[in-house]
This record gives sequence, structure tokens and C-alpha cells, in this order.
Amino acid sequence: MSLGEFMKDRDSAGLTPGRTSRVDSILDQLDIPDPFSTDELVRRVAEMRGRPIHLESMPGITSEMPCGFWVALDDMDLIAVEDATSPMHRDHIVLHELSHMLLGHEAGQDLHTRLPLRVAPELVSRMLGRTSYENAIEREAETLAGLIASRAAQRSAVDRSTPPALRRMNTVLSGY
Repeated sequence: MSLGEFMKDRDSAGLTPGRTSRVDSILDQLDIPDPFSTDELVRRVAEMRGRPIHLESMPGITSEMPCGFWVALDDMDLIAVEDATSPMHRDHIVLHELSHMLLGHEAGQDLHTRLPLRVAPELVSRMLGRTSYENAIEREAETLAGLIASRAAQRSAVDRSTPPALRRMNTVLSGY
């Protein structure tokens, strides 16, 4: 399935037309690195937001917890990723959490009490962690993350130097 077909089929993700339009707008405005690098995209999003984004490997994440999460502190953003995951899954988790930032999502602080995070709760202004795709915010972030990965892979489809993990991610996403 091409990127265009995938974009047309997003209704199956349960997004309303307004959410689909917002995802399209953000995707079109996003300066996706070519060749693609997750770290470079993180740097570009940090620059857009005017604040640093730190990636942290998080040991001890269990199946009852999200495999990754985003914490917005007063002066920086933190994306934590399960340390026992594959490079391809790590990249997708980072894209998902970046998508929350790009979409302006917010969440309560209750997630803070369930995660192995050593940050005082009063310093956390926003925190999101995915454990399922049952709500529209998670589906919207997942849709944008998948579209970023697909667009990045398609841009460099003729360039065989595309990282194997990104080529595999595009192959998987193209099957839907």
C-alpha cells in the first residue's frame, strides 16, 4: 500500500475528519530528515519546541506499563524507552512520543505514580504513556508516527542506504 493509500485509509484508525486533517497538516509541515535519522528528527522537533528533548533508556518497564512515555518538565522534554527492545521498536516508540508533542497532546499526572521515574511530581507538567490504542489521542499519535516512518522510508526508497530498521518498519506499515 502506498503512502497515499495509507493516508486515505486512516478512517479505519477511528480518526475523525478533524483529527485526520490535523495529522495531515502537521505531517506536511514537518521537516523530516532525508536521509532519515530518528535522532535528527528529535533534534529538529526540539528546535521547533524551543526546548531540549532527552532520550532515556528505562530499565524495569513491565508489561503493565507503557513501553515508552513522554514527560514534559518545566524546562525540557523526556522520552523514556524500554531498554530491552529492538532498535526498530525503539525508533517507533520515539516517533509515537514525538507525535504526541507535535499534536499538542496533554495528559494528567496520574501516570507518574505507576512508572519507575525519579522526578518529583510537582516538576511534571505533562506526561503521556501508551498502554493501548483505545482512545483517540493514542490512535492519533500512532497514526502520525506511522505516517512519518512511511514518508521517510518512501523518500529514500531509491536510496539503499536507508537504515534496515526503517525499511522493515515501512514494509510492515505498507501491509495495512
